[in-house]
Amino acid sequence: MKIDRLQVFSDGVFAILLTLLVLDFKVPDYQAGHLSQAVIAQWPTLAAYVLSFFYVGTLWLFHHDYFAKIKQTNWQLNVINLSILFAVTLINYPTSLLSESIAQQNGADIRFAFTSYAIVAWLL
Repeated sequence: MKIDRLQVFSDGVFAILLTLLVLDFKVPDYQAGHLSQAVIAQWPTLAAYVLSFFYVGTLWLFHHDYFAKIKQTNWQLNVINLSILFAVTLINYPTSLLSESIAQQNGADIRFAFTSYAIVAWLL
């Protein structure tokens, strides 16, 4: 496999993941005249999205810079890259857990969600 194909595949995975992160946004249920309050109440979803978007975006930049220096690939590098991409795609789930647990304001759930997020970050 040529390094260009590996980079294109990796870029595609990052792009899809960043797109999936925004799918947590839903139009809130609200009473007429109270849309702004309902949107403001969604701040945990926005905060989790911003955190994850910039985290994944930074990972993509490092990944891109690293692979720009590599001239050829082998099966071991392909397996390592696929493992990294797998770990990156896991970030969407703890992001959802984080936003939901913060919205529900349950301390135990928030700790679990942060721990889940930290474990995935550690894998990366």
